[in-house]
Amino acid sequence: MTIELRRVTADDWESWRPVRLAALADSPGAFGSTLADWAGAPERRWRDRLSIPGALDLLAFDGADAVGMASGVPDVDDRGRAELISMWVDPGSRHRGVAAALIRAVARWAAGVGIAELELSVMPDNRTARRAYERCGFVAVDEPGDRLPDGRHEVVMRRDLSPERTLEAYEREAARYTERTDDHRAALVDDLLALVPSGSHVLELGSGPGRDALALEAAGLVVDRTDGARSFVDALRAAGHGARVLDVLQDAFGGPYDAVFANAVLLHVPRPAFADVLGRTLAAVRPGGVLAATVKLGEGDAWSTRKLGRPRHFTYWTDSSLAEVVGRAGWGDVAVRETTRTGSDERWLTVTARRPALTG
Repeated sequence: MTIELRRVTADDWESWRPVRLAALADSPGAFGSTLADWAGAPERRWRDRLSIPGALDLLAFDGADAVGMASGVPDVDDRGRAELISMWVDPGSRHRGVAAALIRAVARWAAGVGIAELELSVMPDNRTARRAYERCGFVAVDEPGDRLPDGRHEVVMRRDLSPERTLEAYEREAARYTERTDDHRAALVDDLLALVPSGSHVLELGSGPGRDALALEAAGLVVDRTDGARSFVDALRAAGHGARVLDVLQDAFGGPYDAVFANAVLLHVPRPAFADVLGRTLAAVRPGGVLAATVKLGEGDAWSTRKLGRPRHFTYWTDSSLAEVVGRAGWGDVAVRETTRTGSDERWLTVTARRPALTG
């Protein structure tokens, strides 16, 4: 199943109309409107719905068939927030990643226009939808939503867009990042080479300009280049390298690999999502496989415009807290040490670990 997302406008109302009506017929209790409200609506009303100032309206297509929809609408009372509305996937296409793709697109759009938080409302008894939204990073907040006719309130859920805003900085400033990154391979390359034999197959998270992948290949390893920013992936492909877009927060990593290499990448993962990412790195390597990664040393988290001139979000770790979370994720032989270079005004940690071998 290959899903294509298309942005629609008022001129596309005839394509959007049957999907909206199908959603209202399939899930009558999930929306603020009803099928009766819209079934006989004139063209002008459909056009008006697709003309909300600053909004994003999407349809998801499987071939020629529209199988889902979603909209992002700026909050008129809070410029830092947008609302995810009109979210629906055809029953025959559920559990195939359509909802996640739509949500990801809305989140990327919101981050691109400077919005910090995405909000949605869901019926209190719709546990299936709530679990789906939780898997996509939404968290229920302790604020009542709109009052329902039976006296209950909708559940409000929000998703912090720090990862998307950080990724947007890389998308827009990939050339500047490449220009300001020196050609010397990271010390993490040597850490990995000491742990795996020549010929090992390595998944690189956050390949960026590709400097470290070249060093790993020169040493005899086979590297699968990935990055969350399409700008970097396009540049790598243009240079003749295989590369793919991979979102470390949501995508399956593939594998099995002999190692996962992540230099200055996991430092962008929000603390609540870090354990999940570590679990997926573990699943991506075969028994005995290796993790080699670097993060920033410190406490808490912060934004910085250093290097790119655009804000990027960083999560800081202490050696003990990093070792604990890596071990809890199932990794063994966890080793964490400070690897700050002399003269650097930023402090760094390196972690290496190994997936336990199968027993019995």
